[in-house]
This record gives sequence, C-alpha cells and structure tokens, in this order.
Amino acid sequence: MRYGRTSVISFLSKLTVSFSGFFGTVVLTRFLGREQFGAYVVVMSVLAWAAVAGNLGIGAALKKRVSEDDGVDYVIPGVITQLFLFGAVAIILWLIRPILNDYMGIQATGIVIALLLVKLSVGLVWSILDGQHMVHISSLLQPFQKTVQSIVQIILVLAGLGLAGAFAGYLFGAVATTVVGAYFVNTRFTTPSIEDFKRLKSYAQFSWFAHIRGQTFMSMDTLILAVFLTNSVVGGYKAAWNLASIFATFSVAIQRTLFPEMSSLASRDNKSEVTSLLREGLTYSGLIIVPGVVGSALLGDIILRVYGEGFASGYYILIILSIARLIYGYQSQLLNTIDALDRPELTFRINVVFVTLNLILNFALTANFGWYGAAFATALSALVGTILGYSYLSNLIEVPIPKREIANQILASGVMAAVVLPNRLYFENTIPLGILLSGLGALAYFLTLLIISVKFRKTVNENIPYELPMLPAEELNP
Repeated sequence: MRYGRTSVISFLSKLTVSFSGFFGTVVLTRFLGREQFGAYVVVMSVLAWAAVAGNLGIGAALKKRVSEDDGVDYVIPGVITQLFLFGAVAIILWLIRPILNDYMGIQATGIVIALLLVKLSVGLVWSILDGQHMVHISSLLQPFQKTVQSIVQIILVLAGLGLAGAFAGYLFGAVATTVVGAYFVNTRFTTPSIEDFKRLKSYAQFSWFAHIRGQTFMSMDTLILAVFLTNSVVGGYKAAWNLASIFATFSVAIQRTLFPEMSSLASRDNKSEVTSLLREGLTYSGLIIVPGVVGSALLGDIILRVYGEGFASGYYILIILSIARLIYGYQSQLLNTIDALDRPELTFRINVVFVTLNLILNFALTANFGWYGAAFATALSALVGTILGYSYLSNLIEVPIPKREIANQILASGVMAAVVLPNRLYFENTIPLGILLSGLGALAYFLTLLIISVKFRKTVNENIPYELPMLPAEELNP
C-alpha cells in the first residue's frame, strides 16, 4: 500500500482521539451522571448541525480545489466565505434562542454560538491542510485537540464546574488547535478574484449536502431521541455510539489519506490509478471494524460498564451501531471516490436519499421502538446509501471488490472469537477481564491475519523498518 505510512499516522492519530475521547467521556459520565451528560450530548448535537449550516460545503470545496494544484490560492476566498456563513448562522441562532434553549433543556444558545466559531475554524484549517497534501499534519492536530480538550474538561469538571467546565474544555482545545494548525497553512495572501469564489461555489453547491449526510449518520438519531425520550437515554445511547466509533478509526483514516491523491490523479484523467487506490480503500476499510463488530457481541456489555452504572443496558445498541459503522465505512469509501472524480452532483443525489430515508426511519422507528428503532434506522439508511454509492460509481469506473481480503478479515475475527469466548464463559465478568480479553482478542486477530493474508503481510512489511519473520510476502502471489 503506497500510502500506508500516512494512513497509519492518520489512524494512530484518530485512535488517540478516540481513546482520549473515551476516557474523557468516562469522566463526564461518572461525574455528571447520565442526565447531565445527556444534556451535554444534546448541546453538542445542536452544535454539530449548526456547523453543517455554517460550513455549507466550503471545507470540502477547499480540500478539492486546493488538492488539484492548479496554481490558484483558494485559502483567502475560503476564509472570507466561511466568516460570512458563520455570521449568518450566528444571527439565526440568536433569533431562535427561546425555542433552542427549550429544546436543549438549558440556556446554552450563546455557548453554541461561541463553540460554533471555533469548530468552523478548526474544520477550515484541517480542510486546507488535507488539500495541500499535509494529511499527516492535520491528522496530528486531531489528537492534539482532543487530548487538550479532554484534559481541560477533566480538570474543570473535577473542580466542580460541571457542564460549564465541559464546554470550556471544548472551547480551549479548539482554539489551541486552530492556532497551531494555521501555522502550517501555506498561502500567498493574494487578492482573490470572482472566479476563485465561483470555483469554490461550483463544488460546494453539491458537496454541502455531504456534510448533512455525515451529520445525519452521526447525530440524527441523537436529536430525535431527545424529542421522544429523556436526556438519560440519550446519554446511554451516545456512550454506545462513541465506543462503536472507535472501531471505525482506520476506515476514516484511509478515506482522508486517499482523497487528495485520488483527486490529483482524477484531474489528470488517470482512472486506472484511481481504481487501484479504491481497491486499497475497500480492502482496509473493514480492517478494524470487522473484528470490532465481533468484539462488541463478545464483550460489549462488560466494556460499557466503564462509563458507569446503567450504561451496560446499551449492549444491543452497541452491536447494531457497530454494524452500521461497518456498512457506512464502505459507503464513505465509494462516495469519497465519486467526489475525487469531480462528480459531486452524484454524491448529492445519494446524500439526499440517505438523509431523507434516515430522517423518516428515525422518526417512525424511534417513536415505536425507542432507542432500538433509532439504531436500526441508522443501520438501514447506511445500507441503502452503500448500495446507491456502488451503483453510481460502477458507472464511472470499475469498482473492485476485494472479496478475498474481506473473507480473511472475517475468518481472523472468527479465530478471535474462538479465543475470547471460552475465557468469557469461564471467568467472572469484570471490567479488568473485559479489557484483558479485548487485548488478547486483538492479538489473535492480527496474528491470524498476518498468517492467512499475503496482502496484509506485504502491506505491513512495506510500512515497518524490518521484515516480519514469517513467509516473506514477495515469495507468494497476492
């Protein structure tokens, strides 16, 4: 895999983000309780949707246009557009603050506006760095933000500041990350032309809905749960979602790494290389999440107890959401390629279907089946989006399905289950046991995959400073 090292950096960064967030969440859930943590989750969900409105595809357009290397500096027009959009959304939020505060259950509209500014700033810096082929830099900024955020949140919450401390920690982490990230951005500070804005608009007018698709998948269920159920249930659901998201880190890392390379190749009409990179993306999309689904079924109820009393009730929710993240990972790889081929109007159509279906299913199923309905709605809409993504992309280029590698990942997960399950049944179900068996299962999975998968072994050998002492990959045909 040519871009393995960058993907590994991005993955390790996201893994650090996930675990920083995990431990930070554990502190929040234990010291705030399910009710207050649920209120924090609702505010963060409102913030996430406000950020969608405040971005409107500018981040994606910047990443795409900058990655094309056409000699135009799009940074300044991107920043100007972003500031204008933020101002418009901030005014709207302030005007509807009575309704918004009532929905959130706390007086937090001013907090949302302040957090929105820093959230958009961080996103803009990340998009520019990705477009400038500095994924390794932007990837390192993510764990920096999450670590700073979690540390400050933990300190302030333990100091007795409660929800205010949690919000302040987020603000501090985002500001620090924006300042550090802006240092690495390359710009000539030239006066932008009308054509520069038009080029951004031509992509953003379709890509903006991709943000809605992503945010729909990430938090539509949470928003609708808050309508039908209590903040306590929302908090329990979000804890399961956060744990499922840890498994998807490598899939997201692969996607972010490959996009600027695909985009650059597509601009030179090199579709064969794009197809090759797509194969790599689909091959490794399930590398972590496939065993993650199996691990959720084996140990999910134990690991959820880390969050505190009552969170283990989300065991089946965790399994469903892990499957949803697996399906969505493949969908994202397909749509990522369509965008790289500069066909955002196609992903726009897919995203409209995905969002509409997700919204309808969430309302219908959540109203009748509670949080199980919300989880199934998320999984079903992800499946439909994946099928549509495959259908549209196959009309543009060949879509290579790495059946053998996916089968290897499933087989290795089966070996992992055979190692973990007997120990789970024999010993008392404690949190230390769950953590120990998680590590043992991961070791069994990767050792098995190294033995049975020539491609995986070759990829590992290409991205470490020494060759593994087993069947050199070059001696076998992939």
